[in-house]
Amino acid sequence: MTMTRRSQKAIWVAAIIERHDNHVLIALPKEQAEASRLWQFPRGLLRGPESPESALRRVVQEDLGIAVEIVVGQPPIECTLKGEWATIRYFFCGVSAGAPTPGPYGEIQWIPRIHLLEYEFDDASRPVAEWILDETAQ
Repeated sequence: MTMTRRSQKAIWVAAIIERHDNHVLIALPKEQAEASRLWQFPRGLLRGPESPESALRRVVQEDLGIAVEIVVGQPPIECTLKGEWATIRYFFCGVSAGAPTPGPYGEIQWIPRIHLLEYEFDDASRPVAEWILDETAQ
């Protein structure tokens, strides 16, 4: 797949959803070919004039059926998603209402932070998983 650089990058938001027992929610997309499916943190596109925080709340409500409380946002990172340059804003958050359901994902799992790197993440999520694990070890 050829990667193109657009003058205006797509802006994505991603949720690092944590529970009180140090488990993190990860998602496995179902639309990809079975052999190439990689784990990720739940994410979606920012729409129009939405703030990243509003977009995150919308995405997790639509995709997972939950409401979240945002604890802290992280600086934007640049990466490639679907063959194009993009910006992703990650947010640490907790579930404030509901129980997550897979929605558009093939599978979701709560996993202990210390086991994050036992899962194969996509290129956009792998550095974040490594960073979370490094923070856990400190």
